[in-house]
Amino acid sequence: MLDDENAELYVSLEGSAETADNMHKEEKKARKHGLLNWLKLRKRDNVLGQSNSDKSSGVKSNSTPSTPQAENSYFPAESRLSHPLLMETSPSADLPSEVRQDGEVPEDNFLGQETPSTSIKTSDQIDLLREQQKILLGEVALHSSALKRLSEEALRNPHKEHVHEEMKKLSEEIKVKNDQIALLENQITDSIMSSHNKMGKLEISQTIAELTAQLNEKSFELEVKAADNRIIQEQLNQKISECEGSQETIISLKQQLADALEAHNHSPLASYSLQFSELKKSNAQHHVDKEIEVPKNKKENLPLQEQAKEIEELNKKVATLTESKEQLEMRNQKLADESSYAKGLASAAAVELKALSEEVAKLMNHNERLTTELAAAKNSPTQRKTSSTLRNGRRENHMKRQDQVGLASDLKKELAVSRERELQYEAALVEKDQREAELQRKVEESKQREAYLENELANMWVLVAKLKKSHGAETDISTPTREGPAVDVFRG
Repeated sequence: MLDDENAELYVSLEGSAETADNMHKEEKKARKHGLLNWLKLRKRDNVLGQSNSDKSSGVKSNSTPSTPQAENSYFPAESRLSHPLLMETSPSADLPSEVRQDGEVPEDNFLGQETPSTSIKTSDQIDLLREQQKILLGEVALHSSALKRLSEEALRNPHKEHVHEEMKKLSEEIKVKNDQIALLENQITDSIMSSHNKMGKLEISQTIAELTAQLNEKSFELEVKAADNRIIQEQLNQKISECEGSQETIISLKQQLADALEAHNHSPLASYSLQFSELKKSNAQHHVDKEIEVPKNKKENLPLQEQAKEIEELNKKVATLTESKEQLEMRNQKLADESSYAKGLASAAAVELKALSEEVAKLMNHNERLTTELAAAKNSPTQRKTSSTLRNGRRENHMKRQDQVGLASDLKKELAVSRERELQYEAALVEKDQREAELQRKVEESKQREAYLENELANMWVLVAKLKKSHGAETDISTPTREGPAVDVFRG
């Protein structure tokens, strides 16, 4: 019965350790600060006198285990059972409240109160929970080792009752600690989910702030445009009123002219004197108006001349850009031809290298065959014959050996020549590859330059169109301003 319980406890211990390792591996990416950073932050909070430091230090002091107690597993464990239970239940009872204090923020005040310190606190709490989980796992491992020793002792001495009691107490402690480990795992997952929710809400608040800033900018631009439109509308109304006044003056002058003609018919001398005086006045007024009109025309002609100069400069730039574009196109064509030629040379060199490799392989096979024949001729058993036949055989063998040596030297020379040629072809291939890569790089650079010049040309055309539009608008506005002196003449 005790062995079955021990096996179940070992299985639960291994499962809890595996789940803890898996959770640690999965959540290692989201972990930003370790226990050392947490201790530094808590030390700084203690210097500043914040209230959260007391809670964290209390939790940490309560969560430190008394590991040497597990070594004395043969003594009565009443005090040991009560003391770790109090120590382990107090962090599990205090930590959810601390997590709720730092983790649960009202949704109404979330957008205004979310700062990086809250995320640091949540990560510190997660690190604390993980450290407590590791401590509990260590205690469970110590208890399980003690339980294993007690089970071995119980097997050796089955009549000792205090050993069975110790084993029961240790199994109960292991169960309690496993429950606490499961509770800590749940707290870790809850805190991680809450931190992820906070980060999502923070991103939403940041996007809302950016959108509001963009909306404010657009509204400001609309207000500026509306103000410009109001100014233009006022200027237009002013010009309309001036035109109406000039029409009224023209009508009155026509009436005066008709009256003058009637008076001329009745009294010619009076009419002549009146006409002479009116001509003098009109000439004087016309002279004054010309003097006033000359600087106005100069002022109006200045921006027109500047615009004409800008248009000429832009046309010159467009011409230079088109010329550079044509030059780049010609250069691209040359580079493309050179790259195609290099590719052809590389393919021809590859074919020739393949043929040379086949020839070298044939020569090597022939050399191997000759060496095997030579070895067979050396190892073949010679029969004893007469002295004349031996002498003739020796002469023939000597001649054959000389022929074989000459063939082997020729083959070696051919092999050396073929290897040299192969190395030369390989060097040529490497050089061609480098040349092709350089040409490809130049083609890419020319394409980028061409795209840049096309963009510049498009921008220039847009600027020319804008200048033409602004020039047309200024000519339309300048026509009623030029009619102003004539209206003043009629009024004079």
